[in-house]
Amino acid sequence: MPTGLSRYLLFAAAIHVVLATTIFLVGHFRIFPNTFDQNGIAITFAIDGTTYQRIASDLAEEWHNNGFRAWLNAKAPLHTRLHSLSFVVFGRLLGHNILGAEPLNLFYYLAILICVYFLGREVFNAQTGFIAAAIVALWPSFLFHSTQFIRDPISIACLLGLMLVLVLVLSREFAWSKGIAIGIAGGLLATLFWIARGNMWNVVLVAIAITVVMLVIRVVREKRFITGNALLMLFVIAAALLVPARLESTTLPGVKPPLTPLAIPTASAAPSREGPLIAALREISARRAGFRSYTARASNIDPEVQFSSTGEIVKFIPRALVIGFFAPFPKMWIERGSFGFATRVLSGLETLAMYVLYVAAGLTVWRERRNQKMWLLFLVATIGMLALGLVVVNAGALFRLRYAFWILMIVLAADFRGFTERSVSRIR
Repeated sequence: MPTGLSRYLLFAAAIHVVLATTIFLVGHFRIFPNTFDQNGIAITFAIDGTTYQRIASDLAEEWHNNGFRAWLNAKAPLHTRLHSLSFVVFGRLLGHNILGAEPLNLFYYLAILICVYFLGREVFNAQTGFIAAAIVALWPSFLFHSTQFIRDPISIACLLGLMLVLVLVLSREFAWSKGIAIGIAGGLLATLFWIARGNMWNVVLVAIAITVVMLVIRVVREKRFITGNALLMLFVIAAALLVPARLESTTLPGVKPPLTPLAIPTASAAPSREGPLIAALREISARRAGFRSYTARASNIDPEVQFSSTGEIVKFIPRALVIGFFAPFPKMWIERGSFGFATRVLSGLETLAMYVLYVAAGLTVWRERRNQKMWLLFLVATIGMLALGLVVVNAGALFRLRYAFWILMIVLAADFRGFTERSVSRIR
């Protein structure tokens, strides 16, 4: 990030540290005991963090008592293993709580902001990147979630990092050596995303497929082969094809995952002899059934809907788009949910803000309709939210899973200022 923007990054870091400290103190002194526990874990909107904190704490104790090899051999999700490293280094000073995890959570938070800035700068301009990063940095629920023991921060950072790599493929021309280096980085990001959030792997495959098509269009248009960019994509594609067959993802043997559909494995995690359509139908149906059993049922949307054929899925697509983009709906904003009224109001205010940002993003899409990089962000965000609308029944779970796609839409919306400036200049 440019030197002139470093102070803003430090300011964002200060906000995050202060918020994490405040949340911990509120929980430690039991000021809101029904909202935060003594470790600072939000028991209303990140309840699975309780299980993840325990696993990370056990791993840290395993390291202290039996050494690195015992820690390495223990089965655990990637994000809890990384949190346990933070406990090993900082736990004795800060404890096995959100303060002990703050160095790692702060790293994820800043990595996300950096990716957002460079995405906005690469697709549009530096001003757009800065505005988008500022919006994401101060987004209330995202800020709260980024202090917790959940897998979302690392998965969002990896997905946004991979999206930045794919955008660079479409916007720049690389020498073969630099293409290989960035391709290895892209493959590593894809690998980490698979391990941390394998149940959303299809989004990565869609993003890569769209990029390949757009790169081919670029090659045809420019009438020349871009060797470095092709090598870059080769490494990313190789990772996308080989990693799922060789590495375990979100649900690992020997580890009891938290009772949440966010940990449900996908059909892509294991080979299937069925045809691709049957396998996809089975996966969508199984995932949707898992979300219907989610404990916070007061936030469920269309829980009675089940899919038994491809035709039923196709018919549900318009409704799935509405759910993916606009849920929770206005009626739910003022109803008391499973975890109280305040969380509903906050989610309602943020959803209303996104309605406004959708309008700005729509105007950007129209104005930048010849911009390939813009279409990559828009299509990945739209397809991702469509997929969530198909399988996610619970609005609270949808909120967390949708952050990465909302961020992509925020990048598009942040360029709305450029639209107004150009309009004013034309009037003058």
